[in-house]
Amino acid sequence: MINSLQKGLEKIDIFGQTITLNMNKNANYTTSFGGCSSILIICLLSIIFFSNISDFFSRANVFYNSQTTFSNDPDFMEMNDQNAMFALSIDQSNFTSNPFFNISVEQRSLDGSLEKQTIQIPLQPCTLDRFNNVGQEQGLDVDFNDEFNYLSMNKWLCPAPNYTLQLEGTYSSEVFKFIKIVVTGCKNNTNSSFWNPQCANDEQKNNYLKSEGQFKLQVFQINSMVNPQQAKNYKTMYLDSDMYFSFVPYKLARLANVYFRQYVVNNDQSLLPYEDIETENLIIRKAEDFRDLTELGRDTDTNFATLYLRRSPFTEIINRNYQKVGDLLSYLGGFMQIFKVVFGFFIAFYNRTSMLIELSNKLYDFKEVTNRSFLRKVALTQKTEQRGSIPEELTNKLQNLQNSELNKGDWKQFINKLMERTSPIRLNVKILIHQMSCGYFLNNNNSEFFTKAMLKINSELDLHNILHQLQEITKLKNVLLQKPQIILFNFTPKPIIALGQDHNVPTRLEVAEDMNKQSEIKTNNLDQLNEELFTSLQEAYKTVSEEMEDSPYVNPCQKNINFKLTKQIDSELGKLLKNSKGSFYKVHETNNINENQEEDS
Repeated sequence: MINSLQKGLEKIDIFGQTITLNMNKNANYTTSFGGCSSILIICLLSIIFFSNISDFFSRANVFYNSQTTFSNDPDFMEMNDQNAMFALSIDQSNFTSNPFFNISVEQRSLDGSLEKQTIQIPLQPCTLDRFNNVGQEQGLDVDFNDEFNYLSMNKWLCPAPNYTLQLEGTYSSEVFKFIKIVVTGCKNNTNSSFWNPQCANDEQKNNYLKSEGQFKLQVFQINSMVNPQQAKNYKTMYLDSDMYFSFVPYKLARLANVYFRQYVVNNDQSLLPYEDIETENLIIRKAEDFRDLTELGRDTDTNFATLYLRRSPFTEIINRNYQKVGDLLSYLGGFMQIFKVVFGFFIAFYNRTSMLIELSNKLYDFKEVTNRSFLRKVALTQKTEQRGSIPEELTNKLQNLQNSELNKGDWKQFINKLMERTSPIRLNVKILIHQMSCGYFLNNNNSEFFTKAMLKINSELDLHNILHQLQEITKLKNVLLQKPQIILFNFTPKPIIALGQDHNVPTRLEVAEDMNKQSEIKTNNLDQLNEELFTSLQEAYKTVSEEMEDSPYVNPCQKNINFKLTKQIDSELGKLLKNSKGSFYKVHETNNINENQEEDS
């Protein structure tokens, strides 16, 4: 029961460790080029990440979507001192003191019972502070001083302070509210208590009409523009001066409808996944929200120009939000993946090629041979030519060695010559281009060696080949051992790991690794390793030679194995060890004589 439960839990473990092979005692193969590239990429990503994180906290990245809705019964909209301001004038000099015409503003309402209500909106000369106050109420730092003074708007008419204009519905709505601006003939002291002008006489009006050909009603208003993609100052206020209405009393009359849209801006102030929405309403007139009609005048006309301000059936809804922390992490993660894909391809290709070259050099020796007879000789004797030879001077030193020790430089020279078997494959630009071009460019001996080594490695790493080799080992065990021996062999103890210094059998691979780490090992330690290696080689060769030549108790089969083993050793290395064997005996005999003399004394 417990075992079944344990097996079931193991099957649902999502943190299982992947089983992989190691290279140089590490799960990952790394190079200095990859390290430098990683530092460069980390620096670039740090710069980009710092910029994006800085923009994130400063709320510089904004996302938005907008939609336009239509309604046959648009909802209520109110214009007042806090969100709107407009100015009216007839294009003439001294309009506020000697006007050609009167201008009146009326609030009109019409309900379902067709009952009409009219409220007169008083007018008075405009002041600069009322225009600037609208921008301040909307949280904007605006100054209309230049426009106000240039247009002499202090001689224009504006709604009296604390005014309210209501816009709602359409002609077909249950409730319809709009503003009517009318230009009529001038009458003294009839407009309001705030503006009591003295009308210009007919001669002045006729002279103006003869020179200009028409009269003109001017309507300036504060308008707004929304740029939702901007993080800051996404709304802008300006003085809109596009509305001019020309008319000639009793000859040419003007009728226009001006529509105002409601802009609903929803600002999500939160940087976290939850929402913190602040809603802002703006009143904006777009250029297309304008309907104008020109009519022929009549002698009975009392209204020379009529302007209706109405609620637009269109509503603009804008949803703005700053970059969320999840979006930031997703963006940075995606950017990192792009870097890894773009640059990582070349770095990974370099690392892989470097790893395969190092693996090839550790597994194989390479030599360019063109003589076929010599190749057959190599296949039969299984010997490999060395690029360099052991100096004769060093051999003579070993032959003449008595009580003295070899110089440390000689030990080092011997080890270097021992490791110099053939010219290894070199990693360079040519071989990288050759591999990237799939073997079409820069083909040379170096690349050919590498290609053959890859084929051999791939063959030996093939699962079928690995299993076949394991089967061959099992067959060999069955051939060499009897069944009782196999049973005992299967129950031999596992290798022991003990604290303290390990006594490992020296191998050429370990020596090569020590030679590559020369800069990290102290010179004294390296010389000691070289001396111990040579001593181990001498002792091993001595033991094998004695069993092969002198000992009558050694199995002939074992002698045959020893003979084949000595033939496997490189010719010059075997010659060196064979010559040094005699010196090895002399040294030990001399040491024994000295020890006996010391005991006798």
